[in-house]
Amino acid sequence: MSRKQLKFEQVEKEIRQLTRTLPIGSKIPPERHLAVTYECNFLTVRKALKALVDEGIITRRIGSGTFIAKHPEANHQNSDFQPKKIANQIGVLVFRNGNAYANKVLQNIAHSAMELGLELRSTWITGFGEESFKQAQALANDGCVAIVLPWFPHHMAGEVRKFIEQSPIPVSIPLLISGLEANYFGDPELFGRNLLKPNKALCGYLKEMGCQKVAFVGPTTSEDPILQRMLTAYTLYVSENDIPNLSVLVEPGSQHMDRIAEKWKTYAGELGILCYDDEHALRMITAMHKIGLKAPTDYSIIGRNDTEAGRFSDPPLTTIGHDFRNISNGLLRNALALTRNTTDHTESSPLPKLLVRESCGGLGRINDELRKKFSVIDFIKDIEIY
Repeated sequence: MSRKQLKFEQVEKEIRQLTRTLPIGSKIPPERHLAVTYECNFLTVRKALKALVDEGIITRRIGSGTFIAKHPEANHQNSDFQPKKIANQIGVLVFRNGNAYANKVLQNIAHSAMELGLELRSTWITGFGEESFKQAQALANDGCVAIVLPWFPHHMAGEVRKFIEQSPIPVSIPLLISGLEANYFGDPELFGRNLLKPNKALCGYLKEMGCQKVAFVGPTTSEDPILQRMLTAYTLYVSENDIPNLSVLVEPGSQHMDRIAEKWKTYAGELGILCYDDEHALRMITAMHKIGLKAPTDYSIIGRNDTEAGRFSDPPLTTIGHDFRNISNGLLRNALALTRNTTDHTESSPLPKLLVRESCGGLGRINDELRKKFSVIDFIKDIEIY
């Protein structure tokens, strides 16, 4: 009779799975975050990490963190790392130039796979042309019954469509592509609606914080369906409330953002800014800082995606956080369903979580009345997160 695994061995197995799904050089979460995730103390996590350090899979850099140095061999001698059933083996096709959001989805896919009893085989691509077909075939040859795409750039939706149509095995995707509703992990009917009402509510929340003017800042990727819906929500809000439309789509780099900040400095003290993501919010904070303006005294600002950079910005950034466990569970469950010629869109659609930090001016002002007024948003104070 085999002995029951000790807690640190279970944690080691999960982290080993995680290292398979992240690119070499990726930083893994701090020990305290892993301890919360795996419901143990940091000493158990440290003991679990030691074996991976000894094998050279991860490396510690003093003052910087812990990073993936190499990937565990797929044919590891320990039977724990061999799929017990080929039907439970899922391929993960990772776009190499992903962002912080993509890495969070990957981290959670590793954890969800352990909970669902699935084995993962991962490979990396730089695009969705011939290279992706070869990698998909390699995953299929390795026994994978389906593929998960954790993330892909919006402008590559057309290439992703062609890839899915020609893939040797079914593909589960994180974004809705017209005509491929079955491949999308969530409920296609809720894709747009889950963005419109919450983003209108965020505009209202900024107004509640005393912002007489509400602006929107996003990228110039007009084909992005998330951006389209956020812009629609913003436009509806300013139209319904008869306030100026201050929406701008900015190019990468600092010059365009600096010009916008200079233009908006006349609104200091009455401006609220809703941003497409944390990256654009942090760029705006930097641009405002250059002209001597600081949030939340001179303006309020909200980001999206809850990046680490936003947590430690000055001031800490209020942001919309995603339920990454919901996303990862949904991607994997739908991948399995596709192998049976059906779909699984049963993952819940939780309320967007507004992680309230300093940049919006809402700390100390979140109460039952506010929660009731903006009931399509789940307000979470900073102290509840850490």
